[in-house]
Amino acid sequence: MPPHVAEHYGTLGVDELIDSVLDHYARLWPRIEELITEHAEGQGPGLVLEGSALWPSRVAALGTPHTEAVWLTADDEALADRMHASARYAQASAEERHLVDRFLARAQRFQELVRESVDAAGLCRVDATGRSVADLVEEILGRRCRQGP
Repeated sequence: MPPHVAEHYGTLGVDELIDSVLDHYARLWPRIEELITEHAEGQGPGLVLEGSALWPSRVAALGTPHTEAVWLTADDEALADRMHASARYAQASAEERHLVDRFLARAQRFQELVRESVDAAGLCRVDATGRSVADLVEEILGRRCRQGP
């Protein structure tokens, strides 16, 4: 992990980490909005975007035609299990575990905020906890979560 990343996660509180990531996503939004609008109104192939920078209230305000959005969430335990496995938490040093714990705390808080924002905007949210990809695809394709006309 680069030293500046370790310092960032090692020294900031959860609220500061959330503010930092949300500020970053706000700076990315104009280009994301442009990309979505270009593809939604164009004659070319469609576009699938994935990423946490797609903040629900911004997506809900788009009003672009031929646009759908679905947020996948998971419970905190599933998120922790996944993160611990990918970080090899059991083999990590105390310092490395501390950084993983900080990143996990931010991720869990972020996901809580996403859930609240999705629900407040009346958007589609699917709990992916313990579900197969095939099951998720079937549910997502079965929903009609249109954002525009």
